[in-house]
Amino acid sequence: MSLSPSPSKRSTNNGQQSSTTKSAIHTTSGRSAYGFGLVLLACVIWGFFPIAAKGITRQLDPHTINFYRFAIAGVMLLPFLIARGSLPRLLDRGSSRHNLRLLACAGLLIINYFLYIIGVQHITPSATQILIQFSTVILLLAGVFFFGERLSRRQWLGCIIFLAGLVVFFYPRIIAMLEGFNDYALGMGLISLAAICWTGYAVLQKQLLLQFTSSQIMLVVYLLGALVFLPLAQPLSIFQLSPSGLLLLFFCGTSTLVGSGSFSEAMAHIEASKASAMLSTLPVFTIFFMWCLSFIPGFAITPEPLTSLTLSGAALVVFGALMVALKGTSKS
Repeated sequence: MSLSPSPSKRSTNNGQQSSTTKSAIHTTSGRSAYGFGLVLLACVIWGFFPIAAKGITRQLDPHTINFYRFAIAGVMLLPFLIARGSLPRLLDRGSSRHNLRLLACAGLLIINYFLYIIGVQHITPSATQILIQFSTVILLLAGVFFFGERLSRRQWLGCIIFLAGLVVFFYPRIIAMLEGFNDYALGMGLISLAAICWTGYAVLQKQLLLQFTSSQIMLVVYLLGALVFLPLAQPLSIFQLSPSGLLLLFFCGTSTLVGSGSFSEAMAHIEASKASAMLSTLPVFTIFFMWCLSFIPGFAITPEPLTSLTLSGAALVVFGALMVALKGTSKS
């Protein structure tokens, strides 16, 4: 993750200032390879995250987990920005409108974290990653309607294949839900709402790159998140954690910084549609990690039953999203 001012911020201060003022729409830097690398790093980290989150929820309550996720990330990022003299200037004249947008951006991500950590308690990590890809389709459409990005017929076909894959993957669960609302259905609903909130955050965050660097945005989000969850959390309960629990909690905090920071910086370099398509590979990483961990004695997290139907659905989800990404890559 780059902690230096993003190219979008620098370009705003130089030759692109006039065009930015006219359009008021963030444009990418053109460093596609760097942007894709950052998204890939976020995919690896977020691919393992639901497994770690599922494990730590057995020892800590959701509010305490979220408090430490934000607090650890904020404490790690703050010294870097202080050393570089890059703290966000929130009290500048005429910045109130941008600050309100920044608060809304932070609020959406805080709600996303709240819904996600509760939802993951009710469904499996693999299913969580499949369902959270609902945000991919929404972000894809947001790139079209908010940022003027164009999609070809091939990309729209990929979107349809993606949605079909979701239906195929969750088909047995959907049939079960028709018989009555159950615990798994509650988890699906919470994760779906989390995906919607995350998409709203991503759209606002991309626009905020006109005024702030990605690191500045994330610092405000982390500190506000820690303050919001502090009254609900039990910080001293970490002293009751086992060594493995402490490692999982530390991973959750550092993954929040590195994962979110990498994706935030990537949005300065590649289009929202490409970034969202790459995020659809998350289920592949999670399923792979779950398979590897299943060989470890004492691994207690129940995996999603991987039948030919569910594997076909997961493959369709990834393939549909890649159809969107591959078209854009050829033009980079």
